Amino acid sequence: WNYDWSGKRVRKERTGGNNMKRKNRRKRIVATAGAAILALHMMACGGTGEESSSSTGDSGQSTQENNTDAQTDGVEEVTLDIFIDSAGENPMTAGIQEDPVAQYIKEQTGVTLNVVLYSNEKAQAMAASGDLYDLNRMDAKYITPLIQAGALQNLDDYMEYAPDLTENFSGMLEYSKEYMSAGNEKVYAIFARGKSEPSALATSRYGNFIRWDWYKEAGSPEIQSVDDFLNLLKTIQTNHPETESGKKTYGISRFNDWGLNHALSDPVIWKYMGQYGINDVASFSIPDLEYIDLYDENHMYWITSEMYFKANQMGLLDPETYTQKNENYTQKINEGQILFSSMEWDWDTLNAELNKTGEDKVVDIPWADTEEFPAWVSRASEFGMSARTYVVSSKCDETKMKGIMRLLNFIFSEDGARTIMNGPKGVTWDYDENGVAVFTDDCIEKMKETPDYLLEQGANRYLSMIGQDYDSYAISAANEGQYIDLRLNNDYVKEHMTDADKDYCAYYNAETPIEVSTNRKNQSTIYEGYINLMPAENPTAVQRSMTKIADYLQQAVPDMVMSDTQDAYDQKYEAIQKQLKELGYDEVTEYFKDAWENAKTEYAKLTAK
Repeated sequence: WNYDWSGKRVRKERTGGNNMKRKNRRKRIVATAGAAILALHMMACGGTGEESSSSTGDSGQSTQENNTDAQTDGVEEVTLDIFIDSAGENPMTAGIQEDPVAQYIKEQTGVTLNVVLYSNEKAQAMAASGDLYDLNRMDAKYITPLIQAGALQNLDDYMEYAPDLTENFSGMLEYSKEYMSAGNEKVYAIFARGKSEPSALATSRYGNFIRWDWYKEAGSPEIQSVDDFLNLLKTIQTNHPETESGKKTYGISRFNDWGLNHALSDPVIWKYMGQYGINDVASFSIPDLEYIDLYDENHMYWITSEMYFKANQMGLLDPETYTQKNENYTQKINEGQILFSSMEWDWDTLNAELNKTGEDKVVDIPWADTEEFPAWVSRASEFGMSARTYVVSSKCDETKMKGIMRLLNFIFSEDGARTIMNGPKGVTWDYDENGVAVFTDDCIEKMKETPDYLLEQGANRYLSMIGQDYDSYAISAANEGQYIDLRLNNDYVKEHMTDADKDYCAYYNAETPIEVSTNRKNQSTIYEGYINLMPAENPTAVQRSMTKIADYLQQAVPDMVMSDTQDAYDQKYEAIQKQLKELGYDEVTEYFKDAWENAKTEYAKLTAK
């Protein structure tokens, strides 16, 4: 593609094997297809950094002057203020972005990125005032009032500047128009991290993450029950009771600042027992989409609380599990105090250290491949992730609007997504003579010399606004079936496997670590489109009861878990059930049960079009 004098995209001839015809591979998914949703709040945690000095703060208006005279291949250059969070291994800083990926984005779109770092407090204030930056990450619940206040730009009139977005994510745009437009049937919101078809989770996974050598040292027992899991952790704790600095180790720990679902349930349950939260007061079974309320003893809160109660009785539970913040929990992980975590990214620091020798690694130890454990292995985000909602200020002029749409088109395109993940096209990666995306020879050599070379080139810095999900498969025909992130594909993975990786794969008869999950007979897929169709806002009475229930559970469940005896635990569980009814849970759960059934019906209609 190239741009004409007006900034509109026009097709141009590609060279070097790149002249590949795009096709829309979005398959129709029926509501009975098997699974649903992912909790979005985890990846949605925003940064707390300082805002860009080029912003005027609460006004939401930039003091940067747009360079409307400069042209890049006929495109007006423009500086955009982008309200976005920064997290991960290659974080952004506030202000004008000048790394190689940002420079490549400017070359391709004419857009200079001026980052204003996200905070929840700032987002709330902006939602209340309607005074926004140019492109903004905002919670989905704010969309309707912002539309009604006239604060958001209708993007329909500018879609011609985003052909990749409209072609590859038509389902997301249709969803936005029908369900997130305050009844106007226009596109006001764009949802990043889309994945129209399921792909196996290859990064940022949940699971049963334990050091591989320690699992083997414990006798490599098969996990056929929660008790088996706890006994494994107890054996490892007995073998490793203290850290090198003399601190006591614990099998399980958590934190309380990522929302109620994370505080009261463990993702190892989500991964292997096929259940996930619709919200703070209801969950569902992934394989059959059945609604599960808090009156059901098989709700994930109660499965987790009983597991944690047993862990506490065995001396495995960190006593600060329900009181500490994530930063304290992370420090304990990095210091070796915690022997297990269900979140893969918790182990990034330790695994980087272990990889230096390659003899050990923290890996996902699978629970038994039985019907009882239909492991969550793959995911689709058909309409994008609601926690990655982006909106445009209605105050943007024509020059900014065209620039915004070119930027959106870039981040939703395969080339754009691959650049955000792997670094600038033509520098770190390019297409070979067959149109297959590969790392350049120069990049391969430099990665050998400098392990952080891709990060230095800007890779992973803009993941929070990437249009395609971290582990999406490519859309282009020549790359079909391959991950967009080149580091996730089998050839790259096999070449970089450590001795621990090879031993792990050999034990489970797999060629690569991901196949330990994908080879399972009993596995499930989450279709996040269902959760997108749940109400973004709830009736005042329901929301009031939810708040009371959440506050109550935040206190009552930890107290129950820390009970001295099984009888005390059982009595507190019964008291919780009684109190839920008194707090109006009957009305709350009926409301959400109806909403869940309606979401399934609407999903079937939307995906059948």
